[in-house]
Amino acid sequence: MGEFERVVREIVREELAAAQGVPAACSLSAKSIGAAVRAEAARAGKNHSELAEALGVSRPTIAGRLSGAYEFKQGELEKISDLLGITPYNIIESAGLGQRFHSETADQSEVARVFNRDAWAQPSRARARRE
Repeated sequence: MGEFERVVREIVREELAAAQGVPAACSLSAKSIGAAVRAEAARAGKNHSELAEALGVSRPTIAGRLSGAYEFKQGELEKISDLLGITPYNIIESAGLGQRFHSETADQSEVARVFNRDAWAQPSRARARRE
């Protein structure tokens, strides 16, 4: 890892820590970044082959990156974000949120507030039946 890339990563970690209120020492794992890229690619309707083609790598290489076995390089995240029509910061932010909600030390009240819903609640577009 080059000096520039190390400095950029440190700045991104500090910015995410300030925005989310987590310690700056908490870093994003390759697995959480891979999960964020998978999620953003799914939202944009892109498959693994399109990601591999955009990066100029093979499908097994992109599969390794998406699974978290290998880290994405900064240039690769920039190319992927261009393909998906978002910024690299959006991917990093998504990874930070995913890591925060799926960590073993996640605040369970916050997770419950975001994800728990009344199982019997009607969707907002539901209408009363006419008889």
